[in-house]
Amino acid sequence: MSVATLSPAAFNASEQATTAFAPSGETFARSHGRVCDRANSKWSPSKVLRTAMADSDRFVVQLDYVDSKGKRTRRTVSPIRFAASDRFLGLCLCREEPRQFHLSRCSNFQLLDADDVIMPVEMVELD
Repeated sequence: MSVATLSPAAFNASEQATTAFAPSGETFARSHGRVCDRANSKWSPSKVLRTAMADSDRFVVQLDYVDSKGKRTRRTVSPIRFAASDRFLGLCLCREEPRQFHLSRCSNFQLLDADDVIMPVEMVELD
């Protein structure tokens, strides 16, 4: 959705949401890299996921995942929503398909700038 199609109220709400992470007086664009750095050093996995869900045009998540057969891979995911308290739905940018991810099988969450990711992303086997 372009800014031109937003009503003034919707635009203001959008601006408030995207500047919520920026230090006071600083625009989101300038602090964008610091958001990823702060997220990757201090945030819980659920906060990383919620941030990417709230602004899917700007963020994706890289994580290590163990599938039901025990195979470990590193994946890049665009989280969509939580499916339950123990899993989330996301577009796997490696497989280019929606997938369900069990949080207990995920580790090493990293918030990435979506502009730095081009589909398909290589899935890296960790074992």
